Amino acid sequence: MKSVDEHSNEEEVATSKPSSMRLDALEIKLHQDYLLRSTNLTIAAGEITVIVGASGAGKSVLLQTLAGLVSRKGDAINWSGEIAIGSANERSRVGIVFQQFALFDELSPTENVQFAIDHRKDKSQAPSSTAPEWLGLLGIPSRTHTSSLSGGQKQRLAIARTLAGDPDVVLYDEPSSGLDAATGREVAKLIRQTHDRFGRTSVIVTHDYETMLDIADHVLFLDPKTQSLVNIPRSEFASVANRIVSVSRSEGVADSAFRATQSWGNAIRGLVDRFLIQLGQVTLTAVSLPWTLRPTFPTIRWALRFFLHYLRLVGGASAWAYLIIAGLIVGFTTTYFTLRFLPFRTYTQPLLIDELLASIGFALYRVLVPVLATVLIAARCGAAVAADVGVKRYGGSIDAMKTFQATPRSYLLVPIAAAFLVATPVLETLAYVFARMISAVTFSMMHEEIGVHFWRQHFDRRVVPYGGWIPVGFGWVTMKNLACGVASGVIGYYRGLSPKQSARDVSDAITSTVLWSTLCVLVIHFAVALFEFKSID
Repeated sequence: MKSVDEHSNEEEVATSKPSSMRLDALEIKLHQDYLLRSTNLTIAAGEITVIVGASGAGKSVLLQTLAGLVSRKGDAINWSGEIAIGSANERSRVGIVFQQFALFDELSPTENVQFAIDHRKDKSQAPSSTAPEWLGLLGIPSRTHTSSLSGGQKQRLAIARTLAGDPDVVLYDEPSSGLDAATGREVAKLIRQTHDRFGRTSVIVTHDYETMLDIADHVLFLDPKTQSLVNIPRSEFASVANRIVSVSRSEGVADSAFRATQSWGNAIRGLVDRFLIQLGQVTLTAVSLPWTLRPTFPTIRWALRFFLHYLRLVGGASAWAYLIIAGLIVGFTTTYFTLRFLPFRTYTQPLLIDELLASIGFALYRVLVPVLATVLIAARCGAAVAADVGVKRYGGSIDAMKTFQATPRSYLLVPIAAAFLVATPVLETLAYVFARMISAVTFSMMHEEIGVHFWRQHFDRRVVPYGGWIPVGFGWVTMKNLACGVASGVIGYYRGLSPKQSARDVSDAITSTVLWSTLCVLVIHFAVALFEFKSID
């Protein structure tokens, strides 16, 4: 199959009729400053419209608003008016080719495209192309891992995935950002060729006017002075450079809004506001959690795919090794130091050794291993989830998922919680099995004359009743495991999902996840212990 670069005259990919995008009385505010005021215009159907503007003019905010990624009443951004695509009775969708590509690194190139196909706008119609065909059309290798693709290949994959979702309008977010002039021209050429072949309405938001004007059918200038989108006639394309230079020398709207918030008074008020808002959000999240975790998915196939991804992340081989080592350490130290440093050991040990073994077994099964294991799971696995979701948030994958009408709740939060529900009891049990095993070895080495049979007879006496097979307190231990696991997963998810402006924000999310998840686990154990051991002598 020929790639899009080859300009073959063979049969083109079937596409629907392109749709226009109409802005009616659109107003956008960033904090207290307007980016746009009462804007009315129509972006032509089936053509390339380039929106240019200086840094700080609000291009990214405009793009997110056009894509439907910004709520009307947000914390920092508010907008009003209407954004209409096509006719009023059509189901419309906007696709985005993100600046950072926003690919799903855990999926292969074929799976990335297949995800878009499975979440396309109209599933009642057969897709125009299969995932391998899309990769072939844009010259993307299918056997290379997504994270190992070159920058150009990732951009082609991002375009293929966006088009495979059958959007009415395709938005390009700074497609030539960070590229040299020659590579930027290649990207512009690719966009033009892709547009000509597939016929979608295309909107490019960029500051690189020198590269993108050559492929533009229309140019709109985002002017922060007049808070408007100014249409630039083709005869005046050359004047765009002068307009941007003029604005760049003045104060951009976004930069002005940012500096205005830097006074001490505003900073303190902002901290208090954020604390109260987050406190309210935490309370609301906790109350609505049972409803939020209901298992509803756009497609079961992709829910299972993400569940398996997080199950490997939470309960993979490294987690097994981590908990096995922890179990060996707690089993050895509890047995050795209890028996080794017993007061008046020569006299008391023969009298108390059977009760000591029973107490060690009880403590390991009901308290020590569950607490240690769930704390370590909260720290290790919670941090892993926060890092995974945080990278998705920072890299734009969360927003990419939303453009396919796939909510992060369905494909991230619920699979994460399910993975913890499965992995936490398994990992805790694994830690206990090895703690029990090393306890037997330790006792045998310290008391060769007694042997392991005596240990087995008394170690399990308060754990498994004689003739029984279900441990006493199994329900309590399981409840603690499940509660701690879900709490760790939910905290990691929400900390990772919080806004990310830099890699430091991802690091902060990981750190705060370790702090809050381990603290939450300790609180859960303390609260349960008040009832669990109430009737035990």
